[in-house]
Amino acid sequence: MKKLISILAILAFMAPALGQSKKKSGVYAKQAVTQNTLGVCLGYYVVFQNDSKRSVDGIRWKATFENNFGERIKTVEGQWQSGNFISPIKPGESAKEIEECLAKGATKVFIEITEVHFEK
Repeated sequence: MKKLISILAILAFMAPALGQSKKKSGVYAKQAVTQNTLGVCLGYYVVFQNDSKRSVDGIRWKATFENNFGERIKTVEGQWQSGNFISPIKPGESAKEIEECLAKGATKVFIEITEVHFEK
């Protein structure tokens, strides 16, 4: 029985719920996936795509979580920044960001980019 519960938990964790995003200054969330276990969204990851002509060194966004009925569960803010170990997102490239967020009942995440900062 423990094995069955473990397997179900792993499968639920891996089941993606894709979000959508509009471009802001040539940058958009190419993919946004929730990470669920036993009905609780523990976090999400986002793949940001840079289709602008400049390198991006900072992104701020709002993540809105919904269930399968389209009901809003939670909204949080997030940010990504380049630094000593993380390179800026060059034109045509993408970067993945993982965020923690507890949202019980959420199955989908939608990303709205609110600010993009370009490298100087």
